[in-house]
Amino acid sequence: MQKEIPELKEMLINKNLREIVNAIDANAFISKAIYFDKPSEANWYVTWHQDTAINVVKKEEVNGYKGWTEKDGVISCLPPEEVSKSSFTIRIHLDDADEKNGALKVIPGSNNKLLDKKSIEIITENSIGLSCNVPAGGVHIMKPLTLHASGKSKSHKRRRVIHLEFTSVKLPGKLKWSEKEIIN
Repeated sequence: MQKEIPELKEMLINKNLREIVNAIDANAFISKAIYFDKPSEANWYVTWHQDTAINVVKKEEVNGYKGWTEKDGVISCLPPEEVSKSSFTIRIHLDDADEKNGALKVIPGSNNKLLDKKSIEIITENSIGLSCNVPAGGVHIMKPLTLHASGKSKSHKRRRVIHLEFTSVKLPGKLKWSEKEIIN
């Protein structure tokens, strides 16, 4: 957020966001910020998954942190399950999100455990999930381990979302969050 669109920080980190975050974890900070835009001309399906990767400043060999990748200069890894369990996500909807324009679908109760690919396939095989219809200006709060997906838009309406991940976890050793943003 600070790196790409610094003027957005002042608008996002406001009294309302602070109240929501403090009600969940008064020590939480932003650990990742993503902007999603699903316009009608760039329509895609997102398969069932859990948000497991974290972004760090640089690769440091630390026990329990694995699956290292680098894409467009962003270094990511898979942390121990406890890190994901203690994190939460706030999705701020800039447009209405509903079943017609590819709103997020979730599997309720799936946020308690890091799942392997086969378990995800078994759980989601016959499930359409619960559609998270959120009006423009609304927020959706979820845990990163919640199984979620989104379908292709069947309308010509955009679906823009600001996805903020929060945690109060201090990374071990020399690992540092690459997008850490204190909000209090």
